[in-house]
Amino acid sequence: MNFTSRKRWTSIVLLATLSAMAVMLSVSAPAQARISAPQPLLGDSLLLTGSASTTLFPEAPASGLSGASAGLPELVAPKHDKYIPAGYSALKLDPHDKVVLGLKDLYSPFTFLGDLASAGYSHLLNGEPNYGTNSGAFGQRLGATVIRDASEGIFADIVFSPLLHEDPRYYVEGPQYGFIHRVLYAGTRPIVTRSDSGHNTINGEVLLGYAASSALTCTYYPKINQNFHDTAATYGGSLAGAAVGFLVSEFSDQVLQALHLEKKP
Repeated sequence: MNFTSRKRWTSIVLLATLSAMAVMLSVSAPAQARISAPQPLLGDSLLLTGSASTTLFPEAPASGLSGASAGLPELVAPKHDKYIPAGYSALKLDPHDKVVLGLKDLYSPFTFLGDLASAGYSHLLNGEPNYGTNSGAFGQRLGATVIRDASEGIFADIVFSPLLHEDPRYYVEGPQYGFIHRVLYAGTRPIVTRSDSGHNTINGEVLLGYAASSALTCTYYPKINQNFHDTAATYGGSLAGAAVGFLVSEFSDQVLQALHLEKKP
């Protein structure tokens, strides 16, 4: 086993250790906090509404009445979904829930497809990490991308989200808001998120989690990329990638409906 391989395996072991520590910490949380029945309270509630409290910009007028206002059953998203559809409420998460959500997102097929696309794009441009352009290089790029993406999810969702009391989910604004509003909202989510109580706050989980993940690349990226400039570029690229991901999540339902691949609600 060469030096580069040893460093990559060291990173994998470190990520696995972080995951195990996070799971053990969540399991040791008071059982009552995990099994108590949620109650729809106001303010610092256990039931968070899906759109109003996280926007950076003035709200557009709502189109029609919500389900609760119209006397219809309130729509509540599944507890461990990473993306909350427009018009849905979301149950408040405790630290154990955040670990489950983070692991669920980490091992989803969509996450791997994103890693595959990212590695393919980097391979076509021979971008960072600079492994070259042969078939073996693509395998190395894919492995590095999976490790980086996994570490981002572990640090952000599983470690920093519980520590900073932040909600790791993305709340879709939906078509009742204007296009520019939605673009600005989605594009700023790597910087601004909501706290567990539903208020706007600096997105420390992503900013710190992605910084830690970028620093970790120095243990498995090629030696040519193990410098401050490339680490900073990786960090910036990860934040930009998160913004693009939020944009896709914001508009994906409308795109699928326009292509008749998804029924309108």
